[in-house]
Amino acid sequence: MTESLFDTNFTSENESKPVVPTTEAAAPASAPAPAPASASGSDSTFVSAPSTQQGTTAAEVPSSSADQESKKESGNTTSTAASTDANTTSTSTTTSGDSHQDADYDNSAALPSLDDKSNADALINYRVLVSAKEAGCLIGQNGGVIDSIRNETNTKAGISRLTPGTHERILTVSGKLDDSAKALSYFAQALCDSAIELYNYFPLKQLSSTPCVEGETTIIRLLIPNSQMGTLIGSKGARIQQIQQSFGVSMIASKLFLPGSNERLVELQGTVDDLYDSLRVISRCLIEDFSSSVGTTTYYVPRSHQMTRKSTATINFPNDMVGALIGKNGSRIQGVRKVSGAMIGISEAEDGSDERVFTITGTQQAVEKAKGLLYHNLEREEQRRAEATSAGENATEES
Repeated sequence: MTESLFDTNFTSENESKPVVPTTEAAAPASAPAPAPASASGSDSTFVSAPSTQQGTTAAEVPSSSADQESKKESGNTTSTAASTDANTTSTSTTTSGDSHQDADYDNSAALPSLDDKSNADALINYRVLVSAKEAGCLIGQNGGVIDSIRNETNTKAGISRLTPGTHERILTVSGKLDDSAKALSYFAQALCDSAIELYNYFPLKQLSSTPCVEGETTIIRLLIPNSQMGTLIGSKGARIQQIQQSFGVSMIASKLFLPGSNERLVELQGTVDDLYDSLRVISRCLIEDFSSSVGTTTYYVPRSHQMTRKSTATINFPNDMVGALIGKNGSRIQGVRKVSGAMIGISEAEDGSDERVFTITGTQQAVEKAKGLLYHNLEREEQRRAEATSAGENATEES
């Protein structure tokens, strides 16, 4: 059975009593000054661009660089929890490594300027993945924390209901670009002040336990529509690297969609100040390509253990159709794997058999989606062949 994205040993919301961030909003060019925070602990490692640690970005189905002083290693960071629904691919900012898989994106490498006020009044909606325990801290007793942040930042904010059997919730923040970034930084400060142990999304590859940044760090996990990942990552990963180098944060992105959605997880780690600055830039990147996500996003919904339980199905396909289902260099079957989130194995051809077996493994929803995509591709190939045969017969008759 697939585990939840987060640790299951949670306490009730009433046990969390975070200090409400009360600092005044800073000037547009600087972050809100956070209150002194207590330390938190982590086993995860993250990219810090000024150092030689790895940065991680990732690509999906076929569908920047400022100098900064090196920062000293800080204390503990936040720790990890288990899940096996997604993977990441890594690239190193200073040493050779895997090639960047988002290289096909053609968006500009230059980061938007924070001085550009052309989209200052544009509205943005952020979705953030949190654990049930983190949600309790962000809500506070009688809603005190979330109400305070709404009022101080002039944003709308809410947290989804806890679904029985799951330990994840979605924080949504809506407002003007800088207001939303400020609100998210306040929520990050609330997590620091609460001193709870945070849980990291396990498939986002464990990075360094002591990132090279000053001050206490925390994590924000953004849910980003796949259609907007290009404008955030930039050409050959240039933008995501510039964000890390310019603001001293660590960023890592999931390679696959979250189950049942076409959203991907982008995790940021850094101090509250650095998170605020980087979120202001990320807001400007996302608003550039806002229209691409309208009406095309299938949002991630936390599911119960029953929904994430592993299942397996097998389908037999004719040998002469297998090549078309796999596609050139495996592109078609790889697309099915990525879109569905299921694993698909294909048996070897056997003497005396005119069929090959496709074994599909994943959550029940992922398996059903993969089966539907495979049957759809089979139907299209049969139709293509029938049309080709008909066209050939017509040509013969005419001659």
